[in-house]
Amino acid sequence: MPSSSMPESARLSLTLDGQTGQVIAVAHGLPAGDWYRISLQLSGSTPRVGEPLPVNPERLLQERTSLQGLLIELGIELAADDGVQGLLWRSVRDQRAFSAALRGLPADDIDTGDDHDPGRAVIRPLRPFQIRDFEALARLQHGANFSVPGAGKTTVTYALHARERSAGRATKLVVVAPLSAFSAWEEDVAEVLDPPLTTGRWRGGPLPDTDVVLVNYQRVPAAVDPLMALMLRHPTHLVVDEAHRAKRGAAGEWGRALLSLAPFAARRDILTGTPAPNQPRDLLSVLDIVWPGGVARRAVPPAVVRNDPTDADMRTLNSVVAPLYVRTTKNELGLRDPRIVLDPVPMGELQAQIYDALLDRYAGSLNLDRRDAAMLAQMGEVTMYLLQAACSPRLLSPNSDAARQYRYPSLAIPVGSRLAGLIDTYADHEVPAKLQRAFRIIHKNVEQGRKTLVWSNFPDNLLDLEIMLAGLNPALIYGAIPSADDAEPGVRTRERELDRFRNDPDCWVLLANPAAMSEGVSLHHWCHDAIYIDRTFNAGQYLQSVDRIHRLGLPDDVDTRITILASEGTIDDRVAGRVEDKTRRLALMLNDPVLVQMALPDDEDSGEVLDDQLDLIEVIEHLQRRPRQ
Repeated sequence: MPSSSMPESARLSLTLDGQTGQVIAVAHGLPAGDWYRISLQLSGSTPRVGEPLPVNPERLLQERTSLQGLLIELGIELAADDGVQGLLWRSVRDQRAFSAALRGLPADDIDTGDDHDPGRAVIRPLRPFQIRDFEALARLQHGANFSVPGAGKTTVTYALHARERSAGRATKLVVVAPLSAFSAWEEDVAEVLDPPLTTGRWRGGPLPDTDVVLVNYQRVPAAVDPLMALMLRHPTHLVVDEAHRAKRGAAGEWGRALLSLAPFAARRDILTGTPAPNQPRDLLSVLDIVWPGGVARRAVPPAVVRNDPTDADMRTLNSVVAPLYVRTTKNELGLRDPRIVLDPVPMGELQAQIYDALLDRYAGSLNLDRRDAAMLAQMGEVTMYLLQAACSPRLLSPNSDAARQYRYPSLAIPVGSRLAGLIDTYADHEVPAKLQRAFRIIHKNVEQGRKTLVWSNFPDNLLDLEIMLAGLNPALIYGAIPSADDAEPGVRTRERELDRFRNDPDCWVLLANPAAMSEGVSLHHWCHDAIYIDRTFNAGQYLQSVDRIHRLGLPDDVDTRITILASEGTIDDRVAGRVEDKTRRLALMLNDPVLVQMALPDDEDSGEVLDDQLDLIEVIEHLQRRPRQ
C-alpha cells in the first residue's frame, strides 16, 4: 500500500545524460525516508532530498525488478525519458534473448535466414568450423567466441559485423583490444570484407571518424564518455577482444568501464581463448559484459563458483553456459600436437645457497597462518622474489629492473647481511643455469635453421640474454620498447622488432615479455620453437603465449617445440602444478581435452601475482618446505 503521507504527485524521474551515459534520478514530492530507501536501492548512497542522483546504468539494470517492486509498494509514479526507456527496453529484449539462448532458440528479432549467408561483403572463405561458429553467433542477440587463439575469431567477427550492418542493426564497430592485437584487426579487414571498412585507433581526443574504432585496454576508462556519445548517436557493435583482461569485472578499472558501455551497445561480442584462466568467477565477469545486469550470473548455481570447485561443478557450469558461446578446439584446427617439455635445471651452487637463504628468511619472518587479503598481496611479492631467485639471483639486487617493480625495502634483503653480499657478488661467480641452458638450446636450433622465441617475465633476463646472444641479432619486446603509436621517429618499436624477427634471416631470436606480447601476435609462419625462462601462476597468459607459434595455418609437417625451464626444488614446481590445475578446470568447462594437453608440461591480469587462496597455499607450503599434494 502507498505510504499514508505520500503526496499524490510523488514521482521518481529518470533521465539519461547524453554525454556520460549516467542515469540521473530526481525525486518529486517524496518523504525523506522513502527517498532514502530508493536512493539506497539505486546507488548504495544516500543523497539529500532534492539532490540529483547519478546512477550507473549497470546498477539500474541489476536493481530494475527490486526498484519496480519498491515503487509499487510506496505508490510512487515512475517517469523515464526516452533514453532510459530505451535502456530498459533493451534490457527486457536481452532477457528474452537470454532465455531463448538457454533453450537453444534464436533471439526473437534475429532473422537467421535459410542459407546463413554471412553477407556478400565477406571475401575470405570461411573454414567449416568458422561457418559453424558464425551461424551459432548469428542466432544470438549477443555472443561469446571462446575459440582457441589462432582459430580465426577476428575473421568470424568481421563476418558477423557485416551481417549486422546489412540488417541495419549496427553502423559502427568498436573493438576494445590489447595494443598488440590492433594490427590483426587492421590487416584482416581488407582480407575479409570487400569493400573493406575503414579503421582508426583512438589516441585520446575526438574519436576517429571511421567504421571501426580501436581502443586499447589502458585507454578504455578515458574513452567511456566519447564512446558513450557514439553509441547514443549510432547503433554500435561492441567487441571486447582478449576479454579475459577484464576478468576482475566491476572490481577492476577496465571491467568497470566496459560494464558502463555495455548496456548502450546494439550488439556485444566477447572474444577470448581463456575465458576463465584462473577460476570460474572469471567466466562470469566476462559474461557480465555480454549480458549486463547480472543476467547470466543469476542462471549459474552459486556452488560452482567457489574457490575450489569440483570436476562435477565445472561440468555443471559448462552445461549452463554452453548455449551462450561458441568454441573451436585445437583438435578442430587440424594441427599436429606441440611437443611440450618440462626441462628440470639444477641450480648452481651459489644460486642454491641464495635460494635456500631466501626461503629461510621469509619462512622465519612472516606469519604463515594468515589467509587475508593483505597476506595475499604480501605473498605475491614473496612469490616474485622467489621466481627471480629461481631464474637469476642478480634480479634480486636493488639496482635491477626487476627489483624496481616491487616494494623495496619492505621485503628487501637487509643491507650488509650475508644474503645481500651473496646477491651483490653473484654475477662475479656464476652465470644463471637457466640462461646457460637457454643459450645452448638456441644455438642448437640455429644449427637446424630454426628461429627461437624466448619468454621471461623479467626484463633483466631478456637484457642479459640480448648480450649473451648478440651474435644472433636478437629482437627484443618488453614494456620499455614502445609501440609505433607512442614512439619518436627512428626509435626501436615493437612493430619493427617483430618485423625484423619475421623477415631478417640474420635475426634468430625474439626475446619477449608475456605482459607485452602474449596476445594478438602471430609468429607461426616464422618460428616453431619457444623457451620459457620462467612462468607465473597466470595460466591464461601462458596458454595465450603458447599460441603465438601454434595456430591455424601451420603446415602439417611442422613440429612445434616448447621447452619450459624449471629450477629443481623451487617455486617453479608449484607454478607448474597450479597451471596444470587451472587449465584442467578450464578444459572441463569448455569440453576441450586438448587444452589439458597444452597445459601439462609433464605430458604434452598482467594481473595479480596470486589469483586466489589456492595459489597462496602453494607458496606458503613451499616456504614450509612441504611436498605438493
